[in-house]
Amino acid sequence: MPPDRVLGDEWLDWKGSDAPSQITEGKGIFLVLSFAVLAGFVLLGVLFWYLVLPRFEQYGRFYATLLTLVIAGSAVFFLVWYTLLIGAVISQRIYLAICLRRGSNLFVMLFPAVARLAQSFGISRDRLGHSFIEVSNRLATPLRAEGSVLALVPRCLSKELKKEVQSVCAEFPDVILHTAPGGTQARSIIRDIRPRAIVAVACERDLVSGIHDVAPRIPIIGIPNSRPLGPCKDTVIDIGKFRSAILFFCKE
Repeated sequence: MPPDRVLGDEWLDWKGSDAPSQITEGKGIFLVLSFAVLAGFVLLGVLFWYLVLPRFEQYGRFYATLLTLVIAGSAVFFLVWYTLLIGAVISQRIYLAICLRRGSNLFVMLFPAVARLAQSFGISRDRLGHSFIEVSNRLATPLRAEGSVLALVPRCLSKELKKEVQSVCAEFPDVILHTAPGGTQARSIIRDIRPRAIVAVACERDLVSGIHDVAPRIPIIGIPNSRPLGPCKDTVIDIGKFRSAILFFCKE
C-alpha cells in the first residue's frame, strides 16, 4: 500500500480489492429490500399474535381483543408510514410532515436489518449504501430556519476538485465549507456550527453513518465520491451535482 495513503476508519479493512471505483446504484435495491424486511417484521408480529392469542383468551375476551388491536394497529401504522415515504421518494413531495420529524425516519430504522439481508444476497455494503443515499437525498427538504448551509468535504478529495468546491461555495454567502478528516471530526463541526442543512461529500460508508446521525433532524444531501485510486486518495465527484445540492438549500 502506498505510504501516502491514510485510510479512514471505515476503510481499515480495505486490502486493495478490485471493487469498482464508481458506484451508480439506483434507489431500487434499498426500496425492495426494505419492503422485504418490513413485511418480514409484520409477518413475525402476526405469528406472535397467533401463538399467544390462546393465552390471552384465557384471561377474557377483552385482553384477546386488545392484543389483536395492538398487533393489527402496529402493522397498519408501519405499512402506511412506509407507503407515505415511498410516495415521497417517488414524487419528492412530503405528504405528511410528521413522517420526517426527528427520530421518525423509518428507512434509517430499517437499515441495519436491510444491510444484513443484502449481505446474504451478496450485495456489497457500498452498493446498498449508495442506494440508501439516493433514497435519503429524495427525502431532504429545505427548512425555513436560521443558520448556514454546511458543506463538508473529505481530506482525500483531489486538489483540483477542492479548488472547484471552494469556488462554488464562495458564490453563496451563507455556505460554510469545512474539510472533515473523519466521522468524529464531522460530528464535532456539526455540533459547533449547528447548520440548517448539510451537503456532504464522502464515500458511501461515511455518508450512511452521517445520515444516521443527523437525518431527518438536519436535512442532508450526500454526494458519494468516486475512487479511481482506491479509497482515501485523490477521490473525485461530479462538481455539477455538488453545485445543484448547494442551490437546493440556498434557493429562495
